[in-house]
This record gives sequence, C-alpha cells and structure tokens, in this order.
Amino acid sequence: MLEHKYTQEEFLQKLLVLEKQNKELKQELNRVEKEKIEYLQNVSHQLVAPLNAIKWHIENLTERRISPERAKKVLRSIYSQATIAVHLAKNFNLMSNLEADQDLCRLKEPLQEINLKKLLVNLALDFQPLAWDKDITIIVVDDNFDPKCNVILAMLPLISQVFSNIIENAVKYADSGSIIKITGRYLSEIDSYGVSVSNKGIVIRPDDENRVFERSFRTLEAKNRYPPGTGFGLYIAKKIVDIHGGRIQVSSKDGMVTFTVTLSVRGLEGKVKKRV
Repeated sequence: MLEHKYTQEEFLQKLLVLEKQNKELKQELNRVEKEKIEYLQNVSHQLVAPLNAIKWHIENLTERRISPERAKKVLRSIYSQATIAVHLAKNFNLMSNLEADQDLCRLKEPLQEINLKKLLVNLALDFQPLAWDKDITIIVVDDNFDPKCNVILAMLPLISQVFSNIIENAVKYADSGSIIKITGRYLSEIDSYGVSVSNKGIVIRPDDENRVFERSFRTLEAKNRYPPGTGFGLYIAKKIVDIHGGRIQVSSKDGMVTFTVTLSVRGLEGKVKKRV
C-alpha cells in the first residue's frame, strides 16, 4: 500500500484547516457554556420569585396579618405562584432529556390513552388562578370536541407539558380582561386531533411565526410585555410534538394569536411500549 507523503505546502494547508476548525469548536463550546449559564441564572431567578411570594403569603397567613376576606385571595395567589414554580421545574427537567433523546423509543414514558378534553379542562383549571390576576378567563369550548374521537395514544406527561407551555404563554401575553379559548376538532381525513389555543394580545409578526419555536428566541413584543422568560417553552413544545410525529403551528391575525397542535390518534401504536 502506497503512503501519501505530504509536501511542506500541503502540510501547512492541512494545519491551517485544523487550526481553523479547532478555533470554531472552541467558539461553539464557549457559546454553549455561556447559554447554559444564562439559562441556569434565568431559571433560578424565575424560581426564586414565586417561592419568595409563597413564603411571604404564608408568613402573612400564619401571623394573621390579613383579614379572612383577604385570605381567600392570598390562597389563590399561593396556588398561582406554586403553579408557576412547578411549571418551571418541569420545563427545566425536560430540557436535558429532550436534548439527549431525539428518538421516541428511547424515552422511558409509556404510551397511554389520553382524553384530550379532560386533560385540557384540568390544565385550564390549573392556570385559571394565574389568569384571574389579569382578569383573564380560560374556557374549553365543549361543542368542538367529539366525544367519540377525543382520545389519542401518546405520552401523557409530555403532551401535558406541551399544552401547559402554550396555555401559560397565552396567560402571559393576553390582554387583561380577555378570554383564552381552547378548542378541539377531530380530523377524520388524517385520523388526527387538532387542538387550538387562542388569545387576544400581542401579535406575532409573520417573520417570527417559525422563529418562536427556536431555542431561546423571544419576540421583542414578548420581552416588553413580560421581561422575565427563558424562551424555552415553545421550543420544548415543538420538540415533544415532533417526537410524537405531530405538528405545531401559530397564526396571528387582527390581534388574535392561535397555536394549533395536531396529533395522530393512534399513529404511535406499536412503536413504543404501551401502558397496561
């Protein structure tokens, strides 16, 4: 076998290429490390805020500094702040798993039958106390759900997080005094279910409609309306929907923003272990 002997010029060119690649890898590593630190700081800051609020409210209740009438509102606020903290913690935990596991079969969660209407009603109830702080009402429109076809086969904790992230965003960016509507529709032609969450609030420009699902991306309007935020909620939602072979889209028109998630009813059957 003949060995290729590099000339001095070829060797120098190879060396320059390697040096360039090494420099690019170092820059990418530094970028990732910086992003990781910023994310941890952001999540930490956002977790501290609701936990401090809960602590302060509990101190007021135990020290009897507030009236019985006011206590009801304080308990509602505690529930809202706890919802935020739990939601942040779940997203934080999902980030590492979804970044490492791109394949559905590698995820440990089993498939199970999910009643979408029931799930969405429960999530609406979870986030309603948070919405009340802005005089926002969350409603699940019963008429749109087909009682015969609103059950899908999917990973419950992951699908629950998809809609939690979308509903939380709706609460954050909806106008005070508005209504968040959640609707569902069975798509017989593709044996799938489409769920839409609509709210009136800040618009998403056409150029940003795909970018809102990018990691860390937040629109300028979103930052102005709600300064704290990681930009990971919709990114996580899209990753989970992609893993399930579904589709997530956003449309914005006349001040109304609608996120639509389409999931196959039984398209995942046989592809991963089913809960029995």
